[in-house]
Amino acid sequence: MCCEARWKTLAVVAALTFATITCDADAPTGIGNGVSGVETAVVVNSIDLSVTVFPVDSPGMVHTIGLAQAGSPVSIAVREGRAVVPLGLLSAAAVIELATGDVRTIPLPENSGATGVAFLNDSIAYVANPGLNTVIPINVFDGTAADEIAVGIYPQGVTATSDRVLVLNAELDETFRPARTGAISVIDPTSNTEVSAILLSGFNPSVAAFGPDGLLYVVNSGTFGQGDGSVSVVDASTLSEVEHHAGFGEFPGAIAFSPEGHAYVSSFSYGIAVWDAEADTFIWPPSDPLRIQRSSAVSGVGFDSQGRFYTLIPGDCTAPSVTLRFNPDLSFDREIDVGVCPIAIAFTHVEAP
Repeated sequence: MCCEARWKTLAVVAALTFATITCDADAPTGIGNGVSGVETAVVVNSIDLSVTVFPVDSPGMVHTIGLAQAGSPVSIAVREGRAVVPLGLLSAAAVIELATGDVRTIPLPENSGATGVAFLNDSIAYVANPGLNTVIPINVFDGTAADEIAVGIYPQGVTATSDRVLVLNAELDETFRPARTGAISVIDPTSNTEVSAILLSGFNPSVAAFGPDGLLYVVNSGTFGQGDGSVSVVDASTLSEVEHHAGFGEFPGAIAFSPEGHAYVSSFSYGIAVWDAEADTFIWPPSDPLRIQRSSAVSGVGFDSQGRFYTLIPGDCTAPSVTLRFNPDLSFDREIDVGVCPIAIAFTHVEAP
């Protein structure tokens, strides 16, 4: 598949669903033995419907956990050694016990789809349903889904504070292109109702992350082919967009903050842009991005607690690929084998079963 066609395909997948290898011979069935209580990376592999799991201090101990027989997962939420992966075109969410490798599938309403996800607390996670313009709370312990909550058009990202759930509404039309600028539905989890809406200045909000300043940084992927990606800065306490920054190029899709507070934003198109949010200055702009090995296409980014930087390399999404890890000074550290089309990464601590 040529690059342009592949990017268009992935853009549609992102709109429909929106942003880690065989065990070693001596490895146990689950990863709990030998990695009790250690920081662990979890990579979502979209095409082969799996996650690759490895302890960050022993990245050679990779283990694959299958998610389902169908679907299109591109996002993940982790908490206390547990992961939730919405299954995209399959209306369900997979709950993974990372210590044992056990997977429980929670069905969602028919034709709902399943995109972004966030934990509210240890037991409850909220999953966005773009097919029905709702979000739904799921209980990761008893495997049940509660009633749907109406939100905006085409919700595809979710984040949460201690007392609010924030749902990113892409406001896409039937061709999966932005019909208008995006918005955030604010959910009160005590009543499970929308209590407010935050209007954004960018198009197609897809993912978000809290910065070191406590503000929420929303990546607006924009319209495919228009190069109009941007970042909205939202104050979750006042429920308002306080800043909007253009210049993030063609279809950005992931964001992570370095220990220095710089925002690393990835794109299948250009790789990685690095932005100093405080100074509102690009360190590496999309036109001259951070250069990494092997590929200019990057599908996800993340930092572990030691400040090491991870980039997910999708390749052509037809064969197993790698994540590249860099030291805090951005010197190359190693390659870590993952599955087909790695697209999201998260970190948690795993206890022995």
